[in-house]
Amino acid sequence: MFTQIFTLAQASGGGFNQYSFYFLMGGMILFFYFFVVRPQNKKKKEMQNMLNNMKKNDRVVTIGGIHGKVVTVKDDTITIRVDDSAEITFDKNAIARVVGQKTAPAPKKENKKDNKKEKEEKEEENNENSDSNETKSE
Repeated sequence: MFTQIFTLAQASGGGFNQYSFYFLMGGMILFFYFFVVRPQNKKKKEMQNMLNNMKKNDRVVTIGGIHGKVVTVKDDTITIRVDDSAEITFDKNAIARVVGQKTAPAPKKENKKDNKKEKEEKEEENNENSDSNETKSE
């Protein structure tokens, strides 16, 4: 059976023609673009955005592992306070990440049952307060 398939492939011109080669090369180019080039560009853009948005009193970590607090930010350099009296100046590119950036907390999902219980409790409290106010005024 395999010999029959092999002879049919040879008779049809080898089984691997010019169009399938271009299709394969195009597929490889698309693969590298979507799985290598594009993620790298996205990461580079995020890093540049982080460096541009750095400000005084941000806590940072350098690529060498030094932790500190930003004292001054200039065009190409940044000064970090690592101790009470020690300040070090680095290139902006030497900053690996900003530690503890404040982000908005995710909105809390509330259950409908919990909301109903809370409303009922508030109504009961209001009714009790209004009853006690009525008795006081009499």
